[in-house]
Amino acid sequence: MSNQQTQETTTTSTSSAVVGGVQPLMQIWAVSINRKISREEFATCLNLVDPKARVKAEKFANRNDAFRYVLSKLLPSVVVWREHPVLPPTQWCHNVTKNGKDYMGCADSTQVLGYDTARGDSLVTIAFAYGHKPQVVNIGVDIMQLIVPRGISARKFADSFAHKLTTNEELVLDTKLKDEVILRRLCILLTIKTAYIKALGQPAGFDYSRIDCNIPEESVMVDGKPLLGWEFRLFKANLGVLRHGFLLEETYQCSSALYRGGKTTKFVWEENVNEMKNWLRFINADAIIADLPKPPPGTNTSSGTTAGTTMTSSTSGPPASTSSNAGSGSGKFAISA
Repeated sequence: MSNQQTQETTTTSTSSAVVGGVQPLMQIWAVSINRKISREEFATCLNLVDPKARVKAEKFANRNDAFRYVLSKLLPSVVVWREHPVLPPTQWCHNVTKNGKDYMGCADSTQVLGYDTARGDSLVTIAFAYGHKPQVVNIGVDIMQLIVPRGISARKFADSFAHKLTTNEELVLDTKLKDEVILRRLCILLTIKTAYIKALGQPAGFDYSRIDCNIPEESVMVDGKPLLGWEFRLFKANLGVLRHGFLLEETYQCSSALYRGGKTTKFVWEENVNEMKNWLRFINADAIIADLPKPPPGTNTSSGTTAGTTMTSSTSGPPASTSSNAGSGSGKFAISA
């Protein structure tokens, strides 16, 4: 895609992206999956997604993989169901822009829910914003586990992504740095790029090396030109995951992107814990499942083949959140050894 096409995709105009001077808040739910999901729990979630998603989910060989996919499809509905209880959930419907960006709209509202999801082994995230369509549809999120494949160094792992990095970016992955620093920096770079690409609605084949991230300067260049009008939010999540009877720790780098319009690009880090509470919520998958509508009496939940259940709100307020899992060692590239 040419640079001109990129600009047409990302910059509608400042006036259309900032309606009435009010910018919608970009929020993130980080949903942790810290145990094996039962067949009944999986079926309950499966019955609440659309038929197309159910068919795809049933093709997964592993139930845990299928559940992560189903949860990513279910979360947008959970958001509108919990965050906007005034509007009946049945009035919301899924829509797609011409660039392939998903959003949810309601006939009784001029505003929509723009969103994007990402999933890892034990974490599924959704980034969302509620506002007029031009304000919220260009939103993306990505997560990457801070782990190196067994048997190789962080340096060699970073080298395997060289085709996605610019010369300037490779310089910040100095071989003299400790492995954990190289890995964190690499994950920050890659998740920012992926979140931005997803916010554009671009295909997976987009050339990552066209994007040059200067994290210390909090700036981004695309095709050699400054990327303006974007907001990036970054945080690290530390999870305790139960596997085979043992509690293990997993750490994820998470980045989100939203087109705001204007002539500046903003980075928001996890350093301010009080401010972070306004836009980041850690939730356990158990809380999501427990708060879902129950299927009608007589519904077979032992398999995922039943027709979709209409989502209706039975309680108020968001799902109970877990204690904050925001990672320590936050802050750009200033990661101590």
